[in-house]
Amino acid sequence: RLNVLANVMGKPYAAIFSEFQGGVVTDDVLGSGDVKYHLGTSTDRVLPDGRQVHLSLTANPSHLEAVNPVVMGKVRAKQEQKGDTERSRIMGILLHGDAAFAGQGVVHECLEMSELRGYRVGGTIHLIVNNQIGFTTSPAYARTSPYPSDTARGVQCPIFHVNGDDPVAVAQVSRLAVEFRQKFKKDVVIDMWCYRRHGHNEGDEPSFTQPLMYKRIAQHPTVRQVYARRLEDTGVVPAGYGQELVDSFNKQLEAAHDAARSYKPNKTDWLEGAWAGLKPPPIDYDRGSTACDVERLREFGLKMTTLPDSLNVHPRLKRVIGQRHKAIESGEGIDWATAEHLAFATLLTEGYAVRLSGQDVGRGTFSHRHATIYDQQTEEKYYPLMHLADKQAKIEVIDSFLSEEGVLGF
Repeated sequence: RLNVLANVMGKPYAAIFSEFQGGVVTDDVLGSGDVKYHLGTSTDRVLPDGRQVHLSLTANPSHLEAVNPVVMGKVRAKQEQKGDTERSRIMGILLHGDAAFAGQGVVHECLEMSELRGYRVGGTIHLIVNNQIGFTTSPAYARTSPYPSDTARGVQCPIFHVNGDDPVAVAQVSRLAVEFRQKFKKDVVIDMWCYRRHGHNEGDEPSFTQPLMYKRIAQHPTVRQVYARRLEDTGVVPAGYGQELVDSFNKQLEAAHDAARSYKPNKTDWLEGAWAGLKPPPIDYDRGSTACDVERLREFGLKMTTLPDSLNVHPRLKRVIGQRHKAIESGEGIDWATAEHLAFATLLTEGYAVRLSGQDVGRGTFSHRHATIYDQQTEEKYYPLMHLADKQAKIEVIDSFLSEEGVLGF
């Protein structure tokens, strides 16, 4: 995680060292005291050919794989904001542990979501860092199939198995995975076989539970050493060049470590972009007035409860809609569902999009909402809240699959 923050996201080494030395976050947010590798960040990376790509690393909790649906929902939101109907400009990348990918139910929920209209994001790249261990749990106790990636077979997406000791092969497979995703808009899984050189965290001693495995790992050269020897043996770089790079980089880290003592963050990078206008509330918080003119509410209410003659409405539902219409006219007996519709109507006509997502949200679990009305002869859907004004924001009413954590995160 720290590697991703520093070398993929470009977070300054001094900033990371400062956090480990107890450095404070900026004054515009309250720090949570969370561990350093849970923090997110965002950055703009300039590619060698001059093009620029925006990278956003989502903050994640200790709850395994819980961040997955949040990332997918964030991707979908950005696609909606930018009009990316082809789902080709914004892509999600999820890093998994082998034991968690096989064991956590939310992984299956996210794979299931990937093919559903209300939740698809044009494919996600899943990279399993297959350390062949889950904290202290060996694979034989962590899953019932040979590969942790077998979970993804249910959505018939391609799965690539690659040797983590071969950076060139990993890079090649990664490019292939992205090309597949861009063309076919489906999930892709990369199962990278590797190992965890140290413990699960800073204080862990892995030899307590896997003594033989960790004897082998201690004798095995690092990925950097393997790759440097390969480049030197094939004449790509001169002998000793790899060690020169290591020595130079260590000096850079030492300088950053010294600079960390006086490092002062100048901004909170997760409160930029779309979040730039958000400010913490004052101490004496006043919720202000959110009222709406009663005539506007009456206008919305009458439009919502006046259905087209061509729509074949269920007789019992027609009676319910008729009662709502009378309540709007009289201003008395307005029920919860009608009030909810009126609140949505004010948002939509002010230009704010509304997305209802969850189990049975269209009709409502207790047959109370009826945001979606079905024609009794054709089963075509009619959304009263989509017919309020010529210029109104979009409303989505999405009956989710029977997922709890996944849809909540999304």
